[in-house]
Amino acid sequence: MTQSLKWTPLIEFAGKFIETVDLAADENDYKRVLAAKLAVVRDDLLAGDPGWHSHFIRTLRTTNLVNYRTIGAMDKLDDASSHSLQTLLTRFWSGEPESENLNDLVAGLKELNSRELSDGIATGVGSVLLMAVNPTEFPPYRPEAVRQFWNIIGFDYKDAVRTSQGRYDAFLDVLDQFRSELAIAGLGDFDRLEAQGIMWTVMNVDPADEWSPEELASFQQWRGDKMGGAKVDTESGQVERSFGPAPDVEAAAQLIIDAGILGEASPFWPGGCTWTQENADDLIRRIFENFDGGTDSFMGKIERQLAGAPVGVYVLAAEFMAIHVLPLVNVRGDTKVSRVQSLLDWSGANLEIPDTIRKALNAEGAFHGGTGFSVRMWRHFCWLARFVLEVRKRSAETLSADLGDPERFALLTESVPDDPLGIKYSLEYLAWPSYFEPITSRTHRTKILKAFATEIGGTTGSTDHEIAFDLHRLRQAHEAEAAGGQVDWYQEPYLSRWMPQAADNGQRAWLVRQNQSGTAMLSTWLDEGFVSVPAQHLGTPEPGSPLQQIEAAVNSGYQHIEYSERRLRAQEFHRFLSQMKQDDLVASLLEDKLYLGVITGPAEYFDEPQSRLRRTVVWLNTPFAKDAVPDPVPTLLAEQGSVVDLTEALSVIADLYASEPSAVELPDLDAPKPSAAVVPVLKGISGDFAASIHLQQSALEEVVRLLQTRQQIVFYGPPGTGKTYIGKKLAEYLAGEEHADHVKTVQFHPSYAYEDFFEGYRPAKSTDGSVGFTLEPGPLRRIAAEAAADGNRDKPYFLIIDEMNRGNLAKIFGELYFLLEYRKDRINLQYSPDKTFALPPNLFIIGTMNTSDRSIAMVDAAIRRRFAFVELHPQEGMIAGLLERFLKAKGKPSLRADLLNALNNEIEDTNRDLMIGPSYFMKPHAETDEGLEEIWKYELLPLLEEQYFGRLKRAQVREKFGLAAMRRKAATAVGPVDLSLVAVEQVLNGEGAEELAQLLTDSEDTSS
Repeated sequence: MTQSLKWTPLIEFAGKFIETVDLAADENDYKRVLAAKLAVVRDDLLAGDPGWHSHFIRTLRTTNLVNYRTIGAMDKLDDASSHSLQTLLTRFWSGEPESENLNDLVAGLKELNSRELSDGIATGVGSVLLMAVNPTEFPPYRPEAVRQFWNIIGFDYKDAVRTSQGRYDAFLDVLDQFRSELAIAGLGDFDRLEAQGIMWTVMNVDPADEWSPEELASFQQWRGDKMGGAKVDTESGQVERSFGPAPDVEAAAQLIIDAGILGEASPFWPGGCTWTQENADDLIRRIFENFDGGTDSFMGKIERQLAGAPVGVYVLAAEFMAIHVLPLVNVRGDTKVSRVQSLLDWSGANLEIPDTIRKALNAEGAFHGGTGFSVRMWRHFCWLARFVLEVRKRSAETLSADLGDPERFALLTESVPDDPLGIKYSLEYLAWPSYFEPITSRTHRTKILKAFATEIGGTTGSTDHEIAFDLHRLRQAHEAEAAGGQVDWYQEPYLSRWMPQAADNGQRAWLVRQNQSGTAMLSTWLDEGFVSVPAQHLGTPEPGSPLQQIEAAVNSGYQHIEYSERRLRAQEFHRFLSQMKQDDLVASLLEDKLYLGVITGPAEYFDEPQSRLRRTVVWLNTPFAKDAVPDPVPTLLAEQGSVVDLTEALSVIADLYASEPSAVELPDLDAPKPSAAVVPVLKGISGDFAASIHLQQSALEEVVRLLQTRQQIVFYGPPGTGKTYIGKKLAEYLAGEEHADHVKTVQFHPSYAYEDFFEGYRPAKSTDGSVGFTLEPGPLRRIAAEAAADGNRDKPYFLIIDEMNRGNLAKIFGELYFLLEYRKDRINLQYSPDKTFALPPNLFIIGTMNTSDRSIAMVDAAIRRRFAFVELHPQEGMIAGLLERFLKAKGKPSLRADLLNALNNEIEDTNRDLMIGPSYFMKPHAETDEGLEEIWKYELLPLLEEQYFGRLKRAQVREKFGLAAMRRKAATAVGPVDLSLVAVEQVLNGEGAEELAQLLTDSEDTSS
């Protein structure tokens, strides 16, 4: 290769990048990791592993070195094509790697998918496969970057690119020259992979802050940068109009947009052009001037409005519908197709959606339009019609230039005298997805820029045109940093930087009271399409401001009102300014009617005292009867305040909204709606479960019925009756194995308090090292929040309160006593007086009380009224016979059960609440004589001594209830025949004759 190349400026700028960029971390390491992963795939393939293909696709998806559409195409091959790919790669990867094998590989890949693969892209795939064998000798080839590199150094590549091998070999030869020039300049000795990383960095990465303005300007001029880092075709000097996140959608939209702007035939109607002044004027007259305020859907209205229109107007409306729905991910494909095809059918011209556009309508879109985007469809149609009118004012030459340059296209869209920004932003993205962002919220655009502005040296301005320009620069910077990877501002690591409350970013619902400061506002809101709060003295804190900042504004402007009222005002303004957002649902009350709408815009200040702070709203035409609205809406509507959070009832309100005829244009969400808060139907008790805990199935079923109706029960009884064990096992069974985390346990004790159980202030260390107090939730508040969360409201949750009567119940429950009886109501909280709280209906509470620890009779009567009490007694009810069933199931002798019955029969004479439960005898060490002795000595006798304190002396307790006495009573209860068998067996085994004599004596005494 004898060409004289322009190395000097490239080497100078490469030296600057080598000083300021971590090339190993940014360029080289991830390629070596990929090569190692692909080497494993190569071994799998050559070894005949049937899983090689899925491993191959998974590995390619971890990199940006292969076009994602190419990966998708290789992933979706049919069986025959997949086998062909296997054969092709086996040939290519066998033996030593050689670039001369690229020609056959590229030809084979293109046969498999000629639509997605150009020669250059296929060569790039081959280079990555070669890299798997030897990354330092075979670096990745990226056609666009290599052409830009060759153009800048003046390399004439026209002869070299006739074949894939020639293209790649030329790349390696020039790369070797580049390595040599770097070494001559004293910048280091680099292998081919490292040199490729330097080349890619110089071609694509923006310089670091260390560069002087003069160096930066010189570099950008040399590289051919345009519009702050936009990709530039180095031959034509034009920004590339390539595809973005949804290529099928973008390509289909451009078929419609390009044909319309250039005055060509519509892809829906080969016989004519639809983007004419006459068609646009007619559509505006029919939709806007002949506005239909009826209660049916948009499609029902537009069918009436277009009746009798020329074919061209129908087709224009079908094109507008396609442009509107193509990029939406929240509308189903069949719905999109149905809407577009209906408009074509109404024309009577026997028109069909072209296959390319039909496929795109069924493809995944690029952004979530939200409720506001859909309910404003009629305004979008009007804006698009006005856009057509602006287009038709311009010459063909001007329009060609407008379509060919994104900045000119932005100026064209800004010339439309209307401002529903969502469709404007969407159209710009569809026409120029390589430049414009698929973001239809101006608020989100400005927030993203504000969060990342320092990375592009500040913003250019605040117009839509300037914001789009800056967003493009920002994307270029981040894509370069990610080595060409996709940047999605709505995903991490970006989302939390510009939307700190992203975790709370779901749809919400709000009540805004219409009677504010003595003025009824609802009529104005409905007529003019907004909702508001007065905010006369608030100042102008920005939307999204934190509560502390809004509190400061309220304290400054509302000094004439009492401090507690100022605090409530600050909460309400914070909700309106910072928590409320576009696509949230909003409600308002007038007498016995509930009016619903959807918020479509950001918070804005107006020079109007009674409605100074506003948000635009699309209201439904028909109100709902307040009394007919399902729970928990009526309870929430009773809360105090001008702005009330209704999100707990979001699913109910969303269903109401969708049920109103004029609201059917809500997006067709594939994701399920949040479940309503309900009392879940608890599952029945299975025989296997009952047997597993040795209880009668019918008794457990009765307990479940109690839980279902009362939601709060207490197991009470003597020690050892398994109260906690049964409560936990039952809760875990009812919650389901997959929801074991839905069961929480807490234990009360004498020092336990409300602050421990529900919420209270705890010492906390701040980031500056100082110690203060923060309000921390207790176990009840945490499980209630979890049970009330979206997606959980139809699933049962269980809180088990162990040793319930050991705590001061009135002190622990506080105002929660009220909620235990009135589950549908809400109350203000002790430590959060500005908020209300309700126990979720899907939260069940199971308490346990030990009757030997404190008499049940002494339990607060209020608690007794609020819980169903289920006695677990060793000799009655569901626990009776449990030990016998346990021993029989385990194949063990009945001695332990006999001993327990003897002990409880002896206790029953004095106090049934002091009886002993079976769990003491169900432990493994209870199977031996030694174990029984220890249970009696260290567990039962100390307990009995305490219970009989003051009535029996210690020696009397041991004589009356000791193990030896119980053995005698148990043996006596067996009967004469059984006793003789026992005795004979003992004698034959050489065991105690004295004990036998005592047993016989006792037997005679008993029988007499």
